[in-house]
This record gives sequence, C-alpha cells and structure tokens, in this order.
Amino acid sequence: MKKLRFYLLTCLFIVLFSACEDPDSSPKALLNVILVDSPAQWDSVFVEIEGVDIDVLVQGRETQAQTFYLEYKSGNKRIKVSELVGGTQLLLGRNELPIGLITSATIILGDNHSMFIGEKRYDLELSDPDDNRVSLPTSITLEQGISYDIILDIDLERSIVQTSETPLAYGLDPNFKLVEGKGLVELEGNLKPTSLYPAIYMWSATDTFSTHTNTSGNYIFKVPMDKYTLYFDPKNERYQDTTTLILDLTAVRDSVLEDITFKVKP
Repeated sequence: MKKLRFYLLTCLFIVLFSACEDPDSSPKALLNVILVDSPAQWDSVFVEIEGVDIDVLVQGRETQAQTFYLEYKSGNKRIKVSELVGGTQLLLGRNELPIGLITSATIILGDNHSMFIGEKRYDLELSDPDDNRVSLPTSITLEQGISYDIILDIDLERSIVQTSETPLAYGLDPNFKLVEGKGLVELEGNLKPTSLYPAIYMWSATDTFSTHTNTSGNYIFKVPMDKYTLYFDPKNERYQDTTTLILDLTAVRDSVLEDITFKVKP
C-alpha cells in the first residue's frame, strides 16, 4: 500500500533481532518494528536504515521520557525496499521495553540510497542531507507481557523525486507512515497482466494507503477497520484505470477480492 506509508505488510520475514540486554526485572512489553513498502514504478530501490529510536513515557512513580534505540542488526543496512510488497515484510528491530506510552518512532537513515531503472543506476541523495531522521508521532500504550507490532510503511511513489532532467537525476524525500499492528484488517487481491507495474490506492475519510503488486500480481493491504474506496492505476497509457466502489471493512477481519484484469483502451 506507495507510501515509502509504515503499515509497509507480509508472509516472508527477514528476521533480525535486536538484543534484549536489560538486567532489571521491571514489567516489560515486547515491541516489533516492521518495515513494508508501497513501491512505485522503479525496478529496484535500496534505502539504508541504521535503526529506529522509540520514545516512551515510562510508567512508574514518576512518568519519565526515555528513548530506546532499536538497531537494524545487519552487516549491510541497505534494504531493497522495492521487494517489500505482496505480504513481504522486514523485521527492523525487536526489544523489550518498559510499560508506558510510546509517543514517537524516529527512523534513522544512512546516506547510501539508490535505485535502478532497467540496468541504469541512480544514486538518491536525501532532500536535506543534514537531516537523516524521520520522526513519526504515535500513541501506543504498552502493557506488561504483551507483544506489539509497529508497521512502518514507506511510500516510494512520494519519496522518490526527480531533481534534474538533464542529466536525469533523482533524490530521496522519505515519506513514511506508522501504523500499529493491532486491530488491522487484511485485504488482498490479484491484478493482471503481471507485466504491468500498477499502483493500488485505498482511502477512507481520514487516511490514504497505497501499494504495488509483486511479480505474481498479488497485493496486500493491512489497514484499520473503516470504509474505503479502491483505485487501480495500471501505470500504462494503453490500459484503462479501474475504480471500485466503497468497501465496508468495519465488520470483517479479512477480505479477498476477485481477480482484476486491466482492459486495453479501445
């Protein structure tokens, strides 16, 4: 669901754990930070992520604000985010945190980002090279003994910007969305022909999500229960756009849509 938006969703995990080295015995909750992608038309996109800072108002005799760093523990921190579609997701970090209230998650980026269009590589410089931190406010209450998921959805369609026409150059203006994994509805479907790079947009009265298909034409959304409209953009002028009517996802847990085949324009 184009948002280099964090609800980024899937069945195939790259599991990289953050070490839990906390000697105290105070009540804890387990936090998983998961990355998914709403990919764009690019063939391959790599984004370097160092880790995530989690700000917590720790519950105790006196509420205290503390920051916990969840490092992405990989020798190569360049993540091929364009593959995180169709249910595939990446575990960025995991750790036990004290009970309290999460107020924000801050993604800490590196400086080695790039993409490929065909065989041509383009380096992606941050729109602000001096600012490699993307802060996402939230409000998630941590209770003892419960595991929580934070989903970070990166919207590549909005994050990759053309900075020059001659010579052709692109930059990275990172656009993330944060969604709590609890209480989400999973919506999936399939688009044909699979040779296209279609974009799927899903919006309610309060929020918008987007995603792309994998090589088999499958797509998956994980969204809060609500009423949504879906719009399918083939990203190809030879084919007609397809818009569905409102979907009521307020009373169901999961839903599978019928396969959709884009029609060639007359």
